[in-house]
Parts: sequence; C-alpha cells; structure tokens
Amino acid sequence: MSARDNGHGQPATDGRARRNRAIAVIAPVLIALGTFGIGYVVASRGNDTQASPTPSAPSGESSSPSSSSPEPSEGPSEEASESVSPVPASDALPDGRYYVYATAVSTSSTGPALTFDLAYFLRGEAANEAAGEHGGEVPVPNDYYIVNDNPTLRTMPLSPDGIVRYVPEGTCCHLKAGDLDAWSAAVNGTDQKDYPNMEHWGWWIRVTDGEIVRIAQQWVP
Repeated sequence: MSARDNGHGQPATDGRARRNRAIAVIAPVLIALGTFGIGYVVASRGNDTQASPTPSAPSGESSSPSSSSPEPSEGPSEEASESVSPVPASDALPDGRYYVYATAVSTSSTGPALTFDLAYFLRGEAANEAAGEHGGEVPVPNDYYIVNDNPTLRTMPLSPDGIVRYVPEGTCCHLKAGDLDAWSAAVNGTDQKDYPNMEHWGWWIRVTDGEIVRIAQQWVP
C-alpha cells in the first residue's frame, strides 16, 4: 500500500481536502448563526427597555421638595400686603387686616365697638400708581401712599380682650404693648396721655369672626 493510499484507493490528501472544504462551509454558517443569536438577544433587551420606561411623578406633583411659606414677622410697624380693594358695602368686614382711622369707641350691652374710617395704605408700585391717579408726587416720598376717597364711617364689635400695639410718642419705630382702655380713651379724646396726636395716626385692625381682635399702629415719618 502506498504511503499516500488511505485504504479506499484514494490518496490521503483527497480526504483531508474534503474535510477542509466541509469545515470551510460549516464555519461561516456557525458564525452567521452566532451573530444572528447575539443580535436577537441585544434587540430583545432593547425592546424590553423601551417597554418599561422609568416611572415619573404623578401629574400635578413636583419632584422638588415643597416648602412652607414663611410666617410674617413683626417689624417696626404693620405693613400693607394688598393693593386697593373694593370698599365693602356694609360695616361688617371679612376676616383680614385693614388700615383705618379710628374715630370713636362706644360701649353697649353687647360690648365695645369701634367706629372707623377705612383707608388703604400702599407701598411700592401700588403706591406710585395710586399717587399718579390722584395727581400726587411720583415716585412717592418714603415709599408709601394713603388712599382715603370714601368718607363712610363703619362700626364693628371690638373684642374686650383685644390687643393694642403702638409706637410711644418720641420713639421710633418699634411697636410696644398698649392698653385697650387707654387707647379707647385716646380715640374718644378723653385722655390722650399715652396716645397723643391720635388724629395723625392710622391703625391696622385684625378682624376675626366679625370682631376686631387686634389693633396696631402704622408709624410713618
């Protein structure tokens, strides 16, 4: 037997050639199948990602933490926080703060009551706009302007436990605790020892449940 014979009458090199050709055909097929399988897995994972989006906050909710509004602090004097509003038709005022000129304190079987002239104490741009409409100086001196177009007097119940805060004569400008009886006497002109020049000062009143519960002076230069 020839060294080149494989026992089937064919040279050994022919068998190896056929095996090499088979491998050459199978290898690209396997590579193609492998590439297809990897591509399918990647594509499948990509589809899963699109199908499961990252959850977001429900509509109307903010992702930033909420913050509470700061509580107002008591400075040298009470300040206006609103622009000019329509004058209420009746004496009764809704709960809130109002700038007034006190004219009288009366007493009856139902308790004390304050008669006052409602006005508007304005600052900033609101003050400039109101001054311009009334032919006043603009910008306004000292950054405030008082509107008092309606002479109507109103009377509302005054709490016997009402709190009074005022700026003592000759001082500037911080509010001190006052006495309601002494303040009432000054309003009525019977005793102005602690509250001289009452006609010059405006006051902020706090109305709660239809009753005046707090009175604070607005100091002005």
